[in-house]
Amino acid sequence: MKQFRITDDKLTNELKEFLRDEEQNTAAVEQTILDIKKHILTDGFAALQEYSAKFDHFDLTADNFRVAKDEIKALAAKCDPVLAKSLKVAIDRVRAFHENQKDSGFTYTDPDGNMMGQKVTPLASVAVYVPGGRALYPSTVYMTVIPAIVAGVKRIVLLSPPRTFTESPEVAKVIELLGIEEIYRVGGAQGVIAMAYGIDGILEPIDKIAGPGNIYVQKAKQSVYGKIDIDMIAGPSEIGIIVDTDKDEDIPLIAMDMLSQAEHDPMARPILIGTNETYLQKVISQAEKFLDSREIPLAQNAKESLANRGIAVTVSSIDNAIAISNRLAPEHLELFSDRASELLKQVTNAGSIFLGKYTPEAVGDYLGGPNHVLPTSGTARFSSALGVYDYVKHSGWIEFSKTSLSKYYRDIATIARSEDLYCHAMSAEIRFE
Repeated sequence: MKQFRITDDKLTNELKEFLRDEEQNTAAVEQTILDIKKHILTDGFAALQEYSAKFDHFDLTADNFRVAKDEIKALAAKCDPVLAKSLKVAIDRVRAFHENQKDSGFTYTDPDGNMMGQKVTPLASVAVYVPGGRALYPSTVYMTVIPAIVAGVKRIVLLSPPRTFTESPEVAKVIELLGIEEIYRVGGAQGVIAMAYGIDGILEPIDKIAGPGNIYVQKAKQSVYGKIDIDMIAGPSEIGIIVDTDKDEDIPLIAMDMLSQAEHDPMARPILIGTNETYLQKVISQAEKFLDSREIPLAQNAKESLANRGIAVTVSSIDNAIAISNRLAPEHLELFSDRASELLKQVTNAGSIFLGKYTPEAVGDYLGGPNHVLPTSGTARFSSALGVYDYVKHSGWIEFSKTSLSKYYRDIATIARSEDLYCHAMSAEIRFE
């Protein structure tokens, strides 16, 4: 891990340079997305069949495009009973948390007696994308679908590459537990684009798509934004840990928490921030020992992540640690401290926050309650975790009385004429001519 020392609450130029990801040359990817979109808009389902054969080695037909309910039931039955029970626990806890995010809108009466308010309406249809590449994550399904269910979305569609529906009993079990009925075996950029535009006679388009994926999926989501809504453009995972302890028994806990995100991807970014440089080095050494001494299937990911992307920042105080973390705006932030609740008050930028030594980040990934679909790459400065609010829209409404319009129409007309919008002005004035 790269080590830095900071004496105030500002990032050094050296740290800024290390954080500056090389701009990816995505021109070829973007051209591929344009080609896929053109092909699907021109040739419809035939294009999907071609891409399915090319990328998934699957013979897609009109008969097998939609995954049958019986197929899900049969695959879900193969899910390990212990895992199925744990998935049910997670679903119940995540649903309970998101129930608290529901917004019923508001109504109020102004001093002139006019009624107005805000109406909250669920989106009519959403799709969730479940990757089927290097890994199959059942947690992705319930984290993306539960907020839509709580929001009251009527049509929830799931799409995933064909192999999901032969290789993942756990994903099938979650689908069954959540009651998702409209499911399609299609993945990649072609799946995202098909959902956004629809396929005549086969697939109705949706209003929003959510879920992770590789760079082709992310660029496809970016390309359809505006036609439909998307959740976010996600980058590699990050974990920031503010280390406010000097206890030797805490070292392996912090080390393993750091590895919990590093194992995701060689591009994942683990961040340690604390006041004791020697202690931070002990944590790093312990993490390296874990990788060498334990059977960790994705150890190579974690090793590359720590070596090439990891950061250890020594600061002069815990207050400065919080300030530096707020500038970095990590996706996940652990406050490893006996006074975590106090420190939480100072945190302004983080996707999700984990308080105290008994709340490892994995709690949030699976069953804590808050969503694990989070802003990455510093975007927690201005965006939030996926939630019920992402699956609804808000419409303001107002009803003026004749008395009120007579009181305000001259002000309306004055402002409108200042903008050269004379018909706006006259639409208020004409009622009193």
